[in-house]
Amino acid sequence: MAGWTERTSLRHADATAKVVRLREPCGADELALDGVDTRAAVRWLDALGDGALAAHTLSASDRDALLASVHRALWGDRIVSSFACSACGAMVDLSFELSTLQRALAQGTQAGSVHAPRTLCDAQGNTYKLPTADEEEAAALFGLSAGRDAGLDAGRATLAHGILPGADPAALAAQLEALAPLLDVDLAADCAECGHAHQMRFDVQTFVLQRLLDERESLLAEVHTLAAGYGWSLTEITRLPRSLRRAFAERLQAATARAAAFG
Repeated sequence: MAGWTERTSLRHADATAKVVRLREPCGADELALDGVDTRAAVRWLDALGDGALAAHTLSASDRDALLASVHRALWGDRIVSSFACSACGAMVDLSFELSTLQRALAQGTQAGSVHAPRTLCDAQGNTYKLPTADEEEAAALFGLSAGRDAGLDAGRATLAHGILPGADPAALAAQLEALAPLLDVDLAADCAECGHAHQMRFDVQTFVLQRLLDERESLLAEVHTLAAGYGWSLTEITRLPRSLRRAFAERLQAATARAAAFG
């Protein structure tokens, strides 16, 4: 698997941590991505696992770990994002290392043990059954059916009952954040121009999938370059691993530029 060295430990897949490695995506995988929601994330991770992963059965925390590994393999460990300051309009840069954020979250994790797939036991002896993606979606749909006003609370209550029957949803959310934190956090970023303090939400699932969607035009340009230069079919090009496709396209573009310069 060209260029991919990242291995991911799934903390909640079984009593013993399971280490997995996704394959490098090809153009067909990138073109198949159709959103940033959990269903889209599950389909995409399953494709990269070549049917052996069953991402819909993983905890949200383990899915986030896989998506962090995808980001490292495709773009590196550093996250860089910019936004306009709400106070003065100047651009504010937010930059951090994914691995540093993951270590910080892990250091704040409460002691607990995994007894079975997605089944955690805390120091007080409470047992939590972390939901699958399917269960998350079912709770969300139940909430929608309950109506706009009561829907969110109904969905949370349904999900909480499946995790720890009888638990208060708000208290349970805080406990799960300590036991199985997500890469979905508020990060501080101060404006260098006016000093205004911002709290920006970083959600690894949305960030990684949106970045892939934002590269769609670049992917189509690479497909066009290779089809025009080598006469390859769309199927042949989109079956190439991403790094190999990009390397071919860059070389062809460089050769075309040289020919134009000396032609």
